[in-house]
Amino acid sequence: MKKSVVLLGTTLLVAACATLSPRGAIENRLQELGMSENRAECLASELDERLDRGDLEAVADFVGQLNAASSAGETLDALLSIDNPRAASAIARAGVSCAFGG
Repeated sequence: MKKSVVLLGTTLLVAACATLSPRGAIENRLQELGMSENRAECLASELDERLDRGDLEAVADFVGQLNAASSAGETLDALLSIDNPRAASAIARAGVSCAFGG
């Protein structure tokens, strides 16, 4: 019984950490907006490498507020309108990197 409780607690903790990750939130939301899984993963990974936690959280919040776009290009254009110069620069560089094979 005790092992079951510990296992359940550990599983819930891991799940909570995964849902709180700004990188994961960005990747999931980009896919919801119609971006391919590979491109969303690439962009989220690139942003995770380029931005500090605060800027990454700002991008995650911003992506969460975006409406559906008709193409990956429109989604990227919407991302570039973020009111955070560091994030906008990182988004542009990540977009170029992922477009050419990441």
